[in-house]
Amino acid sequence: MTNCSSPSHSDPDYLSTVWHDSQTIPSVRFATRRVSLARRIQLTRRVRELTLRHEFLKAGDPADQLEASLSEMLVQELLIEWGLVEITGLTMDGQTVKADAVVKDAPEALALEIAAAVQREIGLSEDERKNF
Repeated sequence: MTNCSSPSHSDPDYLSTVWHDSQTIPSVRFATRRVSLARRIQLTRRVRELTLRHEFLKAGDPADQLEASLSEMLVQELLIEWGLVEITGLTMDGQTVKADAVVKDAPEALALEIAAAVQREIGLSEDERKNF
């Protein structure tokens, strides 16, 4: 009779967030949500109307193109608000900037970096996101 002992298996520890070091402001770190099916459904519902309108307006006159630009910024705002969980190392006028105030208070380049990180985390290319 052989003694068969299998290695003990522990449950994997899935982290629901991913930390990023900012390339825009080196002292800043931020955590974004990892995507799950429920989160993807939630985000898809919220982004769908904005992106459909964006594509339609992009082909129009200059006023429509300005509206399309606004629509694109609103999608970036949504990505940040949906996907940013925490931010560290950022102060403005001596006050710590919290995740829920990034769109309002953070430098635009940092906000765009965070939106891009969320976009990468949900696994969509630029073309896929436009058709989201």
